[in-house]
Amino acid sequence: MRHYSKNISLLICTGVYALAFLAAIGTVALLPADLSTLYKALIADVIATLVVYAFSLLFGNASMYDPYWSVIPPAIAIYWQNEGMAELNTAALLLHAGIWVWAIRLTLNWIKGWSGLSHQDWRYTMLKEKNPGLYWLTNLGGIHLFPTIMVFLGMIPVYYFMQQTVEISPVFILGFVLCIVASIIEYVSDEQMRTFKKTAAKGTFINTGLWKYSRHPNYFGEILFWFSIWVMAMSASTDYWYTGIGWVAMLAMFSGASIPMMEAKNRASKKNYHLYEKATSALIPWFPKSAGK
Repeated sequence: MRHYSKNISLLICTGVYALAFLAAIGTVALLPADLSTLYKALIADVIATLVVYAFSLLFGNASMYDPYWSVIPPAIAIYWQNEGMAELNTAALLLHAGIWVWAIRLTLNWIKGWSGLSHQDWRYTMLKEKNPGLYWLTNLGGIHLFPTIMVFLGMIPVYYFMQQTVEISPVFILGFVLCIVASIIEYVSDEQMRTFKKTAAKGTFINTGLWKYSRHPNYFGEILFWFSIWVMAMSASTDYWYTGIGWVAMLAMFSGASIPMMEAKNRASKKNYHLYEKATSALIPWFPKSAGK
């Protein structure tokens, strides 16, 4: 893997994403006019993902894809807003604002923690080492396309929201408040982790702040964000209750894959982590058991 400085890496990544967005725009323009904007967005989303995948192969670093999770939802929401029937009223503006607050925070958090194209997420390296012969498929399907589909599922409630004019209601306000709270939880937990890592001794783990009440408060905040998007959409009509598949899929992914993977790594590298596991909730923040003292 060739060494690139962080600034050069960010410039390269920005250029790649600009090309990916241009490819998505071109794809939408070439698709049949009578095709639903839901499917147009999905096809364009996949094409943009494939562009990023191609460059991740060129640079030998699958972490090229990492910011895609946070930069694509605002673009999809704007596209559906422009093509939908909804007025850009207060409710729509608040929905966009909630998505942008989340997206900007998460993208900035990635930039802060990313050292550049000379570094790849440890999980991707682990997958490559486990089965190098099939890594191209793991990389394409598991690291790139799977998260793209997950985020798209989470965005489906926004599509139905944009098909009608939604007014402010108690349910909408609840969803918007949860949206902002989710971003705050993610920001606070990520900053607490960043501060801890600056002075942490090897083999230690954080169990203070939000991490005292949840072993993965950042994941909880992420799931809560997608749940809040669904709640805001449900304020328009409960006919689309099934679009909750997005946040349910997020919950399944974090609970069934992300958390177990992190737990296994922490258990193997951090002393007494098993005691922390016994005392502290895995996901939903709650008061720790006395054993945690």
